[in-house]
Amino acid sequence: MLIKESFGPADFERLVDEENATASRLIFTDQSIFEIEQEKVFTKAWLYVGHDTEIPNAGDYVTRQMGLDPVILTRGEDGNPRVLLNTCPHRGAQVCGTDVGNTKGFICPYHGWAFGLDGELKATADDKELYEGKVDFNTLNMTSAAQVGSYAGLIFATWNEEADSLDDYLGDARWYLDLFHNRTPEGMEVLGPPQRWVVNTNWKLGAMNFAADGPHAVQVHGPITAATFNVPPSIFRDALVDSPAVSMGNGHNGIFTQIPEELKDQVPPYLGTYPDLVPVIEEHLSPGQTSLNRHLLAGVTTMFPNFSSVQGAITFDTESLPVNFLGIRVWQPISATETEIWNWFLVEKEAPQAWKEAAAKAGVRTFTPAGTFDQDDAEAWVAINNGISGPVARKGDINFQMALAYRDKTIPDFPGPGRAYPSNYGEVTEFDVLLEWQKYMKS
Repeated sequence: MLIKESFGPADFERLVDEENATASRLIFTDQSIFEIEQEKVFTKAWLYVGHDTEIPNAGDYVTRQMGLDPVILTRGEDGNPRVLLNTCPHRGAQVCGTDVGNTKGFICPYHGWAFGLDGELKATADDKELYEGKVDFNTLNMTSAAQVGSYAGLIFATWNEEADSLDDYLGDARWYLDLFHNRTPEGMEVLGPPQRWVVNTNWKLGAMNFAADGPHAVQVHGPITAATFNVPPSIFRDALVDSPAVSMGNGHNGIFTQIPEELKDQVPPYLGTYPDLVPVIEEHLSPGQTSLNRHLLAGVTTMFPNFSSVQGAITFDTESLPVNFLGIRVWQPISATETEIWNWFLVEKEAPQAWKEAAAKAGVRTFTPAGTFDQDDAEAWVAINNGISGPVARKGDINFQMALAYRDKTIPDFPGPGRAYPSNYGEVTEFDVLLEWQKYMKS
């Protein structure tokens, strides 16, 4: 496929082939393409920056990334979240160097310029009179994100003043986010700071995998699924083949793997949910949402470009009840072949403390750098990186052609919005992430 030093809209038309459901390997390895997508995608799309429960009080802050740009997510005196570019408008030094805290404002460590929680310049280290009135200090505030919004406790921001509102951007995906993030009246809370680790792979591979890649699950996760989900690989495969995948619009996608029919009479509804919360969830969600949630074995979603959620009911011995973990993560780009994963776990605020601890433990033992499932996935993603980086190998394509068999097969009576397909194996939703990426790259 195409190899060159610069790329334009016509090139991106060819790099992702919608008709044949293939994509050039270059989009996962080429550094010049990576640099373009940082401008075309990560300065234009809505990006996840944090959770409401991480900054509950005025002055609370956490430091994050929006693409390659460092930012501060803080709670203003008015109670609203704000996102500031973490660079001093004076000489460019990173203003805040700590991961989390509470403050009345931010002070640059280089020259001591001080800024309010809203990024407004409050003071310089030297007397402003020394500038003899030749500088307009009103132009030297910290840069704020163009828009900041939240849904179900999830805070997003964008640098794009012309972007649709967050509600419009998420669109139909909100119905599915509710299954994980908005299923009780009080909502979810974050269980501690993020786990962070680097994988030698392109950020899009993880985002697509969670959008999601059904066929890899048995091959990569079969043995550990049998041990932790207590489901034999053959039955797990049947569940994946017969469970829905959903294209939610705007590049947001996911799969919702259901308890196999032959096991439904043996498995209680809402597997892994704290029992006292079952009637609360049934009342809070709509009938259509409860029909999808009641027999959910596992679910994974990606909100374009790089925010994913994963839920599963896990047990580590035959005596304990399965416990749901809910993980969220950002596929943070570093380079064309490096990604830093930022990973959090959430639980219902109404759950008792012992259940929250059990949910955190279930998550840590599965979807973290030391977790069983993430180790499986990372090995596969690194193998892709190793396999497609050479001058001959990168001329080929990545294949998603299972989508050719499924993309016209939608479920007519599916309870949720968007386009639902009858199988987690269809690759339609996974490839849809690249089709959305292509739209941004061609713009």
